Amino acid sequence: MRREAGLTLFFSVEPANAGPCAIARPDVAAIASVAAASGEAVPFSISHRPKDHPYWVELLALGLTFDLRGLAPGVGAEVAVARHAFGLALDDVRGMEAMVLRTGPHLASADALLPVVRTMAALGCELAALPGLAGIGWEPAGTVMAPDYFRRTVRAWLDGGPFPGLGLTALARRPDGAMRSVGLAFFTGQELELSPAVGEGPADTARLAVRLIHDLVENGPYTGGDREGPGGEILHCSVSADRTLLKVRRDS
Repeated sequence: MRREAGLTLFFSVEPANAGPCAIARPDVAAIASVAAASGEAVPFSISHRPKDHPYWVELLALGLTFDLRGLAPGVGAEVAVARHAFGLALDDVRGMEAMVLRTGPHLASADALLPVVRTMAALGCELAALPGLAGIGWEPAGTVMAPDYFRRTVRAWLDGGPFPGLGLTALARRPDGAMRSVGLAFFTGQELELSPAVGEGPADTARLAVRLIHDLVENGPYTGGDREGPGGEILHCSVSADRTLLKVRRDS
């Protein structure tokens, strides 16, 4: 089942001397302060603050609305355990409190569209300014990133650079040495499995996999057959019977 789009914001625990009622997560006032100073990645505002449920707000950016849940002094958001980390260790965010940013209800069926994902990612860059933020997770890939890593890779993508394949997707090495994507299916409906060339090390296979992920996200899924790769190599592509896995190999 496809996981819905969502950015998870992990917050460090308050020191013991802060008192038993201390909450690390920001409140509505902190979000409003960041919104007032926003604009480096995308300007945004608080478009709705429900009076009877003060622990979430609706954010408006580029005409799109997103729900931010888990604000203090309410309870933190329930989020899935991260499986892949970039710029920090998985242990760094274990046990932390979390907030989650998701598309508004009217965007539920369009949350994988690139304009929507790009706007949500830009919002993540702005929210990275929140005090105490320790990590930013992307739920469809089960990843978590250091805030500086997130800002750097996402801003590069928003400015026309490569898709952040190690962040908004991840790679897992299989026993035969192939690299399989994690979370690419959210964007394209298919995961990628790239077999290594003879004598090729894992790092080189991973680099090509990331380049292919960029092409797949930006230009759409491949069909079966041969095609030219980003370095001029010939890619032999096949698609699984259920069309959920794209397998790519190269000549020996």
